[in-house]
This record gives sequence, C-alpha cells and structure tokens, in this order.
Amino acid sequence: MAESNSIRFILDGKLVELSNFEPTRTLLQYLREDLGRVGSKEGCAEGDCGACTVVVAEALNNRLQFRAVNACIQFLPTLDGKLLFTVESLKDAGNALHPVQQSMVDYHGSQCGFCTPGFIMSMFALYKTETSINRGVIDDALSGNLCRCTGYRPIIEAALHMNDYPISENADPLVYAPASKTADLASPQEQQMIDRLQPLQRNQGLELKYGDSLYFAPTSTDELANFYAQNPAACILSGGTDVGLWVTKQLRELPSLIYLGNVAELNQIDDRESEIEIGAAVSLTDAFNALSPQFPEFEEMFRRFASVPVRNAGTLVGNIANGSPIGDSMPALISIGARVKLRKGRGTR
Repeated sequence: MAESNSIRFILDGKLVELSNFEPTRTLLQYLREDLGRVGSKEGCAEGDCGACTVVVAEALNNRLQFRAVNACIQFLPTLDGKLLFTVESLKDAGNALHPVQQSMVDYHGSQCGFCTPGFIMSMFALYKTETSINRGVIDDALSGNLCRCTGYRPIIEAALHMNDYPISENADPLVYAPASKTADLASPQEQQMIDRLQPLQRNQGLELKYGDSLYFAPTSTDELANFYAQNPAACILSGGTDVGLWVTKQLRELPSLIYLGNVAELNQIDDRESEIEIGAAVSLTDAFNALSPQFPEFEEMFRRFASVPVRNAGTLVGNIANGSPIGDSMPALISIGARVKLRKGRGTR
C-alpha cells in the first residue's frame, strides 16, 4: 500500500519535509521562489547551460555518492530521501569561502558571474568524487557548464588548484574534505549523514496528490506494474532529462507521474559472464561505466554523450524508450546486439 504524505530530504544538515505542491514543480523553482536561494540560475530551462547546477548525494555501499545535476529539469518530489547541496551550502560556520570558491577568486574564474554558481557546483562534485584532479577529468566535469564570456581558461586553472587550499579545523568534512582525503574511509560526519538518510528510505511506494495531479514512486516492480495497469495514461519518469523539458519548454501538463528512481530492481546492473543487464532506472553514467570495460571502442562516444549532469540524471533505457531520432545510444546498442526486456502486468517478453 502506498504512503500518502510529504517528501523528505536533507539540506544544509536540516531535515526538510514538503507537502501540497505540484509534482512537476522543478527543484530550481523551489530553490529560487520558495527558499530565496537565487545562487542557482535559470539560463536555458532545458539542462544545457549548467547555470542551475546543484549536487545531490545518496548513500551507496556505505558511502555518499555526490553527483551534479541540473535543477531546472529535476522535479521536486524526486529529491525524496536524498541529500541536497546548493552553492549557498558551501560555507563554514565563519562564512569562509569553500576551497572551490576561493580558487575561483584567486584564479579570476568569474567574469559576468551568471554562470559561476553552476561551475562552482560542478567543481564541488569533482572535488568530492575525484581523488586525482587533472585537465582531462576537469574537461569532463565541466562539460555541462557554459561560460558565455568564453572564460574557460581561468576556470580550468581554478579547478586544477582547488585541492591546494588548507581546510580549517571548524569546517565540516562533509562539505570541505576533498575526495583525496576521504577515498579510503568515510569521515565520522559522512557516516552520521548516511545514518540520517537511512530512515528516509521508503519500504513502500510514495503517493502524492495535488489537486487533480498524482505522483507515485513505487519501490518494487510489482508495485510499479500494478499501479501502471490501473493508470495506463500515466507518464513514466526517471531522470527527467526529456520529460522535464515537456514541462519547462512545452508547458505541458502531466497530471499523473510514475517515478522509477525508487524501484530497487530497476536500479541494478547485473554483470554476468555472457551479458550485462541494465535496469530502467540506471543512470547513463553508471550504465556507461559498466559497458565501457566490455566495449572500450565506445568510451570516446560515451564521453561526448550529453554532459555529466545530464548523464548523472538521464537513463540508458530512457534514451531508448523515448524513441527520439537523436537517441545517440541506439546505434551503439544495435551494433552489439542489445535486447530489451519488457514487462506489462505479470507478463514479460
């Protein structure tokens, strides 16, 4: 049976509970209009420019996984059970600049400033995930951020040097400690946050109603199949890198949404001897990481596929299911003889 209540997530160490909102309200709208966090900008409203970039973290294998995403096309309820960082989150108790921010100042990485918060958050995600910073990983990490002042050289310089700064004793390691210092062992603060996120995970589907709008996030394929059989007109949502644009650019109303991100079985990659099975909610980032060792000739294509924030949110199966002629994964998948497994109700084929 579904849980009908609010969504819950953690922002700046505090539990946030929200109810009574439009399910297609974007995370960016919530940040700017409800919280007044105007550091995150709207440049394109389609996940192309990166001005709205934030970082979302989830617990995975007893560590926090930090990933940059585009707030402009992420629907707010998909944040349920997660940890959110915005550019305003990057400060210590004394309001000192984060090393990423200080490096941008010292290396003159900000010009007009509009794109700067998004660059900062993409760099912060890199700061928290990459143990060895070099030009190659920087180019990849910043692939989803546009600087219309053409100021990439100083921004790249700032990224190259952001690990050079000392961390004050009062700074929270969860925000301030770089990946190079926490690669082998989670800090006590990280472990505490993992423990705090655990009670926010749901054992059964989340159902939200707002007027005539309905949002359902099942936790199992059986819940998903049953709900979809009863609501065949519902829109299936995962990363939102296409569906989000239906709302922000086409102004479409989506009265019924089914979110796949909480379905455990659909978030799995089963790497067997003879095949790799990739669930419908697995991100492009994780899918490509699983495929690249087996098909290294695709690695360069995967690097050029969208941007890091889009790959972190969008899914490989979604790229297939949308049937778009610019679905770049299809030629590669066809060439290796990929197959699609479908389910409707109890039947599969």
